[in-house]
Amino acid sequence: MLKKILILLAGSVFCVLFSCEEEAVYSVKVRLDNLEGKEVYAVYEADDMKKVDTLFSPGVNEFMLTETEEHFHSLTLYFESPAQWITVYLEPGRRITVTGDLLYPQLIKVKGGRTNDLLTGFRDKSSALLKEQTDLMNTIDSLQEGQNPGKYISRLTNIRHELSLLADAFIKKYPDDRASAVLIEEYFSDPDTPLLTEDYLNLLNPELDGFHVVKELKGNVEKAKRTVVGAKAPDFAVTGLNGTSFRPDSFAGRFLILAFVSAWPEADRTERAPLGEILSACPADRVDVMAVSLDEDPQPVREQIRRDSIAWNVVIDSAGEAIELMDLYNVNILPCYYLMDGEGTIRLKTENGVVLKQALEEWMDKN
Repeated sequence: MLKKILILLAGSVFCVLFSCEEEAVYSVKVRLDNLEGKEVYAVYEADDMKKVDTLFSPGVNEFMLTETEEHFHSLTLYFESPAQWITVYLEPGRRITVTGDLLYPQLIKVKGGRTNDLLTGFRDKSSALLKEQTDLMNTIDSLQEGQNPGKYISRLTNIRHELSLLADAFIKKYPDDRASAVLIEEYFSDPDTPLLTEDYLNLLNPELDGFHVVKELKGNVEKAKRTVVGAKAPDFAVTGLNGTSFRPDSFAGRFLILAFVSAWPEADRTERAPLGEILSACPADRVDVMAVSLDEDPQPVREQIRRDSIAWNVVIDSAGEAIELMDLYNVNILPCYYLMDGEGTIRLKTENGVVLKQALEEWMDKN
């Protein structure tokens, strides 16, 4: 079911610096340093809808949110930047407080209700790592062109590993609590490793199956399993830029590279160059490429292809087919390359064209 999104007038559920809780099912008091002047988006979520409110907070660092409808399970606060957000897990009648410093959103404390309290306890225990993680990310963002972020990225990787160990211990200690599902989502949910996510979900009490986070994670796992290495490539039927219809069996008996790239005319050479090298070097009866781009206007793509020496198979998004394929193949970053063998089995998923070229050469030598 498509989620209904209701955009309400600013301030419709916000009460700044005073309480209006008399008839509220949910009440959340927010007090944050470095909040002044920020625009806040409050997104209430239920299983089948979202409700969005906005507040501009000039010169204040606290406000009260109240909601009279009782079917919402969570509230996410976004503070202008997509990187600054916090999720509150709602319970009818439970007053919740949100405190901390907006410069360190991962350290914000949410108190009220077992799930919020347990998650805040986890963040308190992990506070040194979470603070260092935020500082490192800010340092990387501030680097000048040409400065090498390698040492910072290496440390970030180590921090992520240390945090995942703490999350692992927490989940095993609290398998009956919703907070564990939230940490699975945060630390062990990756479309490229759905079996790992499934292993952690299997640790949870089955009574948590109705929790919206668990339901979403299980749905994502089943979806991600469709495109793991070794799986049969999901079926599709699309029409290329030249009017040709394509299905996976259109390439039967050949290696197929399904290449998801950015807008074709402006695509960086690092996206297309490896594909061109592969098509130039490999026999046409052994290897083919189907490129999927987000272009909506076919004319610039046709002009670009006419100037190229390669007869590309390109699917664009003029009829929404590119977006559908991206969703079907769990693509969340571009470029993304899938390599399928002649029987339609996925042999590789990568974002690196050089890795793709090397893997294809190895597979062709073996087959």
